[in-house]
Amino acid sequence: MTTRIPLLDVEALEGPVGDALRGRRSKLNIVAMMAHAQGCVVQQLQLGRAVNSEQDLDPLSRELLILLTAHLEDGEYVWRQHVPIAIQHGASREKISALEKGDIASKAFSPDERALLVYGAQVVRGGAVDEVTFRAAARRYSHRELVEAILAIGYYMTMNRITSATLTPLEAPDVEQPPSLDRQPGTVAR
Repeated sequence: MTTRIPLLDVEALEGPVGDALRGRRSKLNIVAMMAHAQGCVVQQLQLGRAVNSEQDLDPLSRELLILLTAHLEDGEYVWRQHVPIAIQHGASREKISALEKGDIASKAFSPDERALLVYGAQVVRGGAVDEVTFRAAARRYSHRELVEAILAIGYYMTMNRITSATLTPLEAPDVEQPPSLDRQPGTVAR
């Protein structure tokens, strides 16, 4: 599939935006796509950096939410980028396989993780979280962490939409991906 909007050559961009993007360690296609929005790209990446490094929400919980969001939105780019990151932060193959199937009730997850994933699924599906779900998540996660979860989900919903709408091509994976398990994007077992 061909991208709908060409990737910009970040190395050729001039001015402060080009300087900021060239200074990044990784050269991702999503950044080359977002560079079209020169008035927003640097700030968007700063938000991503904050989501990924300055939250109280633990990295494994964050990555499980990112993968859940990618699954629910058929965000293949984000899924492929974040499976290795989730593994790096302690996600087992069983947890990743369960998310790939949409099985957030899986015993692969701890009770706290299941509560957070149900909360996250409701946030992705429209934002309204029922009282029982909120209370279950709030038994383990602080108010700060619950709001940070929403910010992480929202950030990666944006990334999913950018890559899906523009057909941003995937980079080659850095690590072997788990096998597909008849993944049905957007479905979650309860």
